[in-house]
Amino acid sequence: MEHIDLSHRAESARLSAVRRYAVLDTPPDGAFDRIAKLASRLLGTPIAIISIVDEDRIWFKSHAGLEGVNEIARDPGLCASAILQEGPWILRDASVEPVALANPLVAGEFGLRFYAGVPLRTHDGHGLGTLCVIDKEPRDITPEQTAILQDLATVVMDELELRRDAIEMHEALRREVREKEILAGEVEHRVMNSLQLVSSVARRKAAQHEGQTAAELNDIAARIGAIAQANRHIQQSLPSLAQDGDLALFLNVLSRELFPLCPQGGLIEMECASIQLARERLVPIGHLVTELVLNSVKNGAKRIDLSGEMVDKHFKLEIDDDGPGLKVGFDPRESKGLGMVILQAMAQKLDAQVTWGRSPRGGARFTIELPINPEAAREAAREEHLH
Repeated sequence: MEHIDLSHRAESARLSAVRRYAVLDTPPDGAFDRIAKLASRLLGTPIAIISIVDEDRIWFKSHAGLEGVNEIARDPGLCASAILQEGPWILRDASVEPVALANPLVAGEFGLRFYAGVPLRTHDGHGLGTLCVIDKEPRDITPEQTAILQDLATVVMDELELRRDAIEMHEALRREVREKEILAGEVEHRVMNSLQLVSSVARRKAAQHEGQTAAELNDIAARIGAIAQANRHIQQSLPSLAQDGDLALFLNVLSRELFPLCPQGGLIEMECASIQLARERLVPIGHLVTELVLNSVKNGAKRIDLSGEMVDKHFKLEIDDDGPGLKVGFDPRESKGLGMVILQAMAQKLDAQVTWGRSPRGGARFTIELPINPEAAREAAREEHLH
């Protein structure tokens, strides 16, 4: 019988492989339980065990016919010996095998006599544990039964490989999300810095002019500076890329931070239903609200009301102000102003419908309706068009 390398380096590598498969101390698993029961039934033994050999213990991932035992000490352990073999390790009568006499399962009250174990070997040659069958009576095992045990051990390893692949995929996705979060944060930081730079340049240019030109440049500087600040607060209140965020909380934070940035001062009242949305949806909503609030303030509004509610499967957001109202014939789609261009871009990104008119207090009202599930909404629209 050929044995595996027993060196400290080899054992360290083997234990690293055990950790890599992340199976120790995991909950019961139906797939492994079925394999253990199948091994017991096909080989006609009262006990079958799927074991993982740890540093100082042998832990049972699954077992059939053995109740109340989840692990045993590694030394001396039959499974610990079995993983050192290249192939199946069979003891037809353990009571006469010198290598097994010190084992408590053999010498003790349990009275183990028959043991047949096949190493659970990784693709790079490490023995994680064994699939073994046990009996309290000496017995023989046929070549066909040994082959069955080997095939079942291969199935166990296939399950462990699938589990490892799933864990590695999850870790890879987690790393990818984290990298995207870092990249997004860097991009957002640079965008804010760029906006602040443009605002600063506009103020310096305003100082070089007088009259209407200076007023317009100062207005541009104030508006861009406000957008930069609002963008910072949008990012600070957002969840991570992998999480959904509460729209009500998000708009609350945004509304508290927006109005003090506006030169007229005033009040924003906000009432919104609590809805969980992905970050990729919250960002354009934040920019859309920012533009409409700044537009209201620019036109002289002192009070702005934001209200949001679910209507059918859509979220309806209304922004009312007490300003002078919209000009006759106003249409944001025909406006060349930066704010209205951003409004249209964000609405398109959200698949939102935007309408406008007069608010109850005589000012402007913008209504934004957006589907909570845009893909489902687009599919429903396609179906309706076909019919």
